[in-house]
Amino acid sequence: MKKRASIALIPSALVIIAGAVLLFLADEKLASYILLGVGTLAAVLAFVTVEKYKRKAEEELDNLFMQNSTAVNSIITGLSVPCVIFNTHGKILWRNNAFKRIYSGRNIKELDGMPDPSAPPRSTLYSMNGMDFQIYTQPVKREGRENNLVQFQYWIDRTEAIHYKRIFEERVPCVALIYVDNYEELAQDKYFAKASVMSQVEKYVAEFAEAAKGIYVRYENTRFLVVFERSALEAMEQAKFDILERIRDINTGTPLAVTLSISVGVGDRLVSSNEMSRQAMELALGRGGDQAVVKAGAKYSFFGGKRQTSSKTAMVKTRLFSRALRQMIENSGTIYIMGHKRPDMDAMGASLGLLRCCTFCSKKAYILLDEVNSTIENCVSNMKKIKEYDGCILTPEQLVSDPIRKNSMLIVVDAQREGSLLAPGLFAKFEKTVIIDHHRRAVDVINDATLNYMEAGASSTCEMVTEIVQYFDENLRPTPFECSAMLAGIIVDTKSFSMNSGTRTFEAASYLRRKGADMHAVKLMFQDDLETYKNRTMVVNTADIIDGCVAIAICPQGIENSTLICAQAADELISIKGIKAAFVLVQNGSVVNISGRSLGDINVQLILERLGGGGHLNVAGAQVKGSSEQEVLKALKDAVSEYLAENPQK
Repeated sequence: MKKRASIALIPSALVIIAGAVLLFLADEKLASYILLGVGTLAAVLAFVTVEKYKRKAEEELDNLFMQNSTAVNSIITGLSVPCVIFNTHGKILWRNNAFKRIYSGRNIKELDGMPDPSAPPRSTLYSMNGMDFQIYTQPVKREGRENNLVQFQYWIDRTEAIHYKRIFEERVPCVALIYVDNYEELAQDKYFAKASVMSQVEKYVAEFAEAAKGIYVRYENTRFLVVFERSALEAMEQAKFDILERIRDINTGTPLAVTLSISVGVGDRLVSSNEMSRQAMELALGRGGDQAVVKAGAKYSFFGGKRQTSSKTAMVKTRLFSRALRQMIENSGTIYIMGHKRPDMDAMGASLGLLRCCTFCSKKAYILLDEVNSTIENCVSNMKKIKEYDGCILTPEQLVSDPIRKNSMLIVVDAQREGSLLAPGLFAKFEKTVIIDHHRRAVDVINDATLNYMEAGASSTCEMVTEIVQYFDENLRPTPFECSAMLAGIIVDTKSFSMNSGTRTFEAASYLRRKGADMHAVKLMFQDDLETYKNRTMVVNTADIIDGCVAIAICPQGIENSTLICAQAADELISIKGIKAAFVLVQNGSVVNISGRSLGDINVQLILERLGGGGHLNVAGAQVKGSSEQEVLKALKDAVSEYLAENPQK
């Protein structure tokens, strides 16, 4: 029976059943029963016939490629594009000749690295036998046949296209900028062999360009431009830009060594590579120089930067910044000063120094603080005893509750990354912003500040603010309490002048002492209670030593002032003989905090940058979110092991 005739039975059956109902209502029950039976039989017959036709049609579809010898089968089988049909278990049900030539197996899942056939449909790249394919998978679903689901897949040969793409990528022009960091500083020494040194520097740069099969030009006395193809970049990275070390070995005739900053930009065009190189150079210089930074798209890679940066900022720059800051303060309404989360004495001392500058200009200024931690508790307690500081401390919540006026200004101290600010969302609400920080420049640094002063060679933000105060106005006189707080900030970040201390550090400390800084008051700011001392000692006792030179300890959760104890315990650990670096972890809620300390042989900043942190060579930290303490501990140990493998310790 044909399908059309079968379907015609359905309305006929309905008419018969309707007639049976009418007869039943007319009290012709016998005739109605007979008609009802005939109608029901016709309906069942129609339903059975239609289902039989549907099954036959599905079977014909199943055998379309496997049994049909029509022109369609010939075309698909002979198609040059590899095609295959397989079931959910990967068993191949059918394939054309093109697919047979690349794979003779019986199960698609047996191919090494083959994407999961049961995954959602999507385009996938796959390499096999030296060829590259773009694989497209389409599931074939039929109603009522769930157990016979199949996947239709066709493979587009992309070998030639990918080959030319690789050639294009390898020949993309890269732009490198090479700056001599400390030429001016070297030139101040009368024994500096200027001509000889720069001749050797240019020789090494020429060899660097020649090895990369590129070209170079010396466009300023201490600056070079190198252009080469991307294919040479991998060798540079594998060699860790060893030109940095070779340059340092040049005899300058002075106690100082020559250092370079190198930036490499990798774009899809020469113009974009040049722009990326300039951006990378800004980052390299902001991180203290003596390193190479590679920027490829949005990704940065760092090489070198393992030595302590010397403070080489000219006093002219400090004087100019001080004048610019004064103009901004005088032309602003209310000024707000904010540090980083869990502020320490460096942030607090710098805030007090800037508060004095604002007061000198007859401007209302506030220091933003949330909760007072133990590191600044004594300082804040003393502020409350001095009437001059009444009402000068605000919480971020108090500031948000009041509308921020258009002419207001925000000064950020001891921080440069928005995520590390005390109140990250506040920065974008101010039109006029200033950043003053001494940490090495980070990749995610805030770039849209109105005015910024970032000096990686400074020992502390308090050192920088002390210099600003000196150039702000000759009649400006910070109070003894403010001088003591700024001196305390310098002592904290230099570990009592034992780390990262240069001549300018001692000059700043000398100025503060002359203006009334009290060492007894400074000592009182650092006093700990007995419980904190016991907890710090407990953490030190649990330290694990890696390779005999790196200590890693965990601070138990729930301990009061755990973040402070981590930092203090790390300081204690590097005072132990043989320990060159120390890390202490503590989990606070969903965040794992890490404090890192070093004596200088190991760069803790480079290690913690691999976990999303940053800081200085000697002092660094990180905050890892969304991972357990044990997961972060493993990641930290891996980062330490990788660093030690790249930089073996003597």
